[in-house]
Amino acid sequence: MSDSSRPPAKSVVVSLFAVAATAVVAASVLTVVAVAKAGPSRGSAAESGERPSPTPRESGQPRAAGLPLCLVGSWLTVEEQSMVKFYNDADPILFSSSGRHYEFRPDGTGTERQDNVTLTGTHQGNELKIVANGTNEFKWKATDKQLTYLSRTNTTITYSFYDQRGLIATQPQEAKQDLNEVDDYACEGNQAAETNPAGYRARWARTDGSGVYG
Repeated sequence: MSDSSRPPAKSVVVSLFAVAATAVVAASVLTVVAVAKAGPSRGSAAESGERPSPTPRESGQPRAAGLPLCLVGSWLTVEEQSMVKFYNDADPILFSSSGRHYEFRPDGTGTERQDNVTLTGTHQGNELKIVANGTNEFKWKATDKQLTYLSRTNTTITYSFYDQRGLIATQPQEAKQDLNEVDDYACEGNQAAETNPAGYRARWARTDGSGVYG
């Protein structure tokens, strides 16, 4: 089938997340045309002014038992790679992106925000793009090595898909109560890394959006 008539895949898998991250189109991350988990990882795109930003919580807020302090706080992805099933009749394609915002709160809840976050890839010499806009509320837990996105409780994220023809599809992300996406992570100070077997890779940098909880 020629590129001019090839349909986009019906589902994108992102990491929640990939919350995560995530997704999820993760996510995981990070659910649309399959962006391999990238966080809680996903119509027309919403205007950026319609989405609330993560809000600081009081420093005395209780922390759920066992949640690593290393993850709690606000983060920005500075580099992400996801394998995406973009076309029904083609193998998954490597996409790169950055700019996903996360807030991991000490009570086991979190927020992912994407403001025109653009994933880019190529197929047969043509540039492909997936543009994400919206917010995602999620629940999480973690050990010292693994981060689990338990559920995507509410989301306004919409993905827009482009190839050489222009816009070919839009798809909203759906809430999912039994997400249970498990990613490996490592963090130290103001840096963190997230990976999973589906091919998702991300580097995070801590921001001062909500500080660090103790």
